[in-house]
Amino acid sequence: MIRQGKIRAVGLSNHPAWQLTHALWIADDRRLHAPVVAEVKYNLIDRAAERELAAACTQFGVSIVPYAPLHGGLLADLAVLDRPISGDQRFGQPGFPDHEIAIAREVDRLSHSWGLHPYQVSLAWLLARPAVASVIIGPESADELRANATAADIDLSPEQLTALTALSAQEPAFLHRAGNGPA
Repeated sequence: MIRQGKIRAVGLSNHPAWQLTHALWIADDRRLHAPVVAEVKYNLIDRAAERELAAACTQFGVSIVPYAPLHGGLLADLAVLDRPISGDQRFGQPGFPDHEIAIAREVDRLSHSWGLHPYQVSLAWLLARPAVASVIIGPESADELRANATAADIDLSPEQLTALTALSAQEPAFLHRAGNGPA
């Protein structure tokens, strides 16, 4: 299909690093077009892609294109918490867990202290990650699309990137700061 011009490039979606590596090996062995992109859920809260996939993509020259970069809107605007259905509730699951809300509140605090919006900071952080080529956004309006696009013009400083990278759903140490949760 690539030779016929029906497909420009091959990509994988939601495959772990070992399957990506296996696909690259098969493509090389059989002289096929190798995958050039890995689509995966990845954002400041859901960082599972960093465990192995990001390193494999960097090693083999495969781009990452994250979907759900604003984690269901939580990293865009805390007003999402005021909606009757938020988080995974739309899939019959619980809403956002407390540790995810705490991370979003910290992103909101940092963003405003830098004179930026949380969606700009969240998207700019992703665009600065190794191997990330672009992000798949899901705006609900033309205004949200225009607003999200401004993130491409944001260059976060190394200090800002470090502060954001330190936020982790695994080790939310900042939770214990006054006003952010249990002491």
